Amino acid sequence: MKKYIRYAGNERVNVCMIKASDKTGFADYKRKMLGLPQNIFSLAACSPEWATIQMIDETVGVKVDWKTKADIVVVMFHTPDAMRAYEIADKFKKKGITVVLGGLHTSFMQDEALSHADAILIGESEEIWEEFLEDYLAGSLKQRYIRKTVLDMSDLKPYPTDIIPTEVYDYSWTVTVSRGCPNKCSYCTVHKFFPTYRKRPIQDIVEEIKNAPTDFIELKADNMTIDREYCLELFKAIEPLNIIWMTCLEPGFAEDKELVEAAAKSGLRSILLGIETPSREALVDNKKGQLDLDKLKEHIAYLHSFDIEIDSAMLFGFEDHDQDIFEKTLDFVLDIDIDVTHGVIPIPFPGTELFVNLEEKGRLTTYDWSKYDGSWLVFRHRNFEVMKLYKDIMKFEKEFNKKHKKRVFKWHSRWS
Repeated sequence: MKKYIRYAGNERVNVCMIKASDKTGFADYKRKMLGLPQNIFSLAACSPEWATIQMIDETVGVKVDWKTKADIVVVMFHTPDAMRAYEIADKFKKKGITVVLGGLHTSFMQDEALSHADAILIGESEEIWEEFLEDYLAGSLKQRYIRKTVLDMSDLKPYPTDIIPTEVYDYSWTVTVSRGCPNKCSYCTVHKFFPTYRKRPIQDIVEEIKNAPTDFIELKADNMTIDREYCLELFKAIEPLNIIWMTCLEPGFAEDKELVEAAAKSGLRSILLGIETPSREALVDNKKGQLDLDKLKEHIAYLHSFDIEIDSAMLFGFEDHDQDIFEKTLDFVLDIDIDVTHGVIPIPFPGTELFVNLEEKGRLTTYDWSKYDGSWLVFRHRNFEVMKLYKDIMKFEKEFNKKHKKRVFKWHSRWS
């Protein structure tokens, strides 16, 4: 078994950090998206130098080391991986090892998570993780470590490059640009977990990219282009670094010609574009009514002119959707000419407005979190049944891949 460990010369504590990943469609999706898991890498980044760190990311196939010599096992996870995380936590607790849980699901389902752990991390882990370690050494653990203030992004430390090598992530790497998003989409956890939008100092980003072990970089931002002037300055600063980078963006990005040109010159070559559905009613209902569907074809053609690949997942199962949505969506994505798409069912993650509304109306059909992976319908829908919806989504993906003419991107040859 391959182990990824950074040993501390003056070790005071030995920690094993695990990104749990259940065997679900969500895991397959995350693996294809490349980049690093923010949770365990942020945790490793803020760990003191006297802590020996072992990192395990099940998403990319790194196996759990059940014979680890760690004093503490910390398991980070999102909702689809909760059942797997609890399985791991319970096994290590039986061995007498101190277990800590953190991540999005833990923050929104605190009592549930605490029933499987000695302590939980609530909110952003920086500073409360260090507090937990000091309490552990002092023998005075609390059950809940709660982040009560937002992190100053100038205090964010770069991800460690000396534990898990870049080849494990298909020679990609992640550098954080910002946290938070001002949008309040009903199905999104971002604005609930990160209560404010904050940017990182540009020079810190530049230095981390310079020190990255690859030139294929995910610039991590929940909503990249909120601050236009900041982005223009950032793109100008990273242009000399000769990297290829990818990120998540809103379609309105393409309306700003100066911003697009600056991004492309700095190496932007792949965008996960937030379109979601061709249904205007669904977009309005989910607080995304600002999206101009009529301009998408023009916008995507413009982005393509810069050799930029467009990936956009399509959601099936919004309130207004019926059986016609599959043909409508297929025609839509073929017409606007996106390059990659996947069919996904809206996931009512705990902590979101969607979850609260469905739970209050008694429409949730299961609390088996492994089914909250985007491939299962976990709430009652007037027009869809679970297996029929699943099969129709598979048919949508098959038809898209058969009918869509694949575009050849110049940058693919450089990365491969």
